Amino acid sequence: MSWSTTPGSPSTSPDLRLHLSYTRCVPEETYEFEDLTYERLDAAGIRPLSVLDVLHGSPRVRRHIGAAMQIAGRDRAGTWIVVALIERGGDDRYTVTGARQLDADEIAAIAKMMEGDQS
Repeated sequence: MSWSTTPGSPSTSPDLRLHLSYTRCVPEETYEFEDLTYERLDAAGIRPLSVLDVLHGSPRVRRHIGAAMQIAGRDRAGTWIVVALIERGGDDRYTVTGARQLDADEIAAIAKMMEGDQS
């Protein structure tokens, strides 16, 4: 688990918010897809199978903020993707709300985060 305390980041703002990122050791979760999920994935050019690769793959980076969660990782083709989810009904049940490919700067930041966690 890691969090950011760099100047200008949300965690140093006056209301002090903690942003957690996990790269392993996360409890069992349920991921659900709705009709709107498939429409959004299609619009973004992301296959549902790629989303499942990220959600169940390793390594991955998770950012959980309240009921919202983002999980970034690679699909089986090696493409870096971030998946957006909303927790509904508690008990680690999430609805996938969308996904997109990461840009080069985001990939570099996540790779750096993963390297730091493994040392």
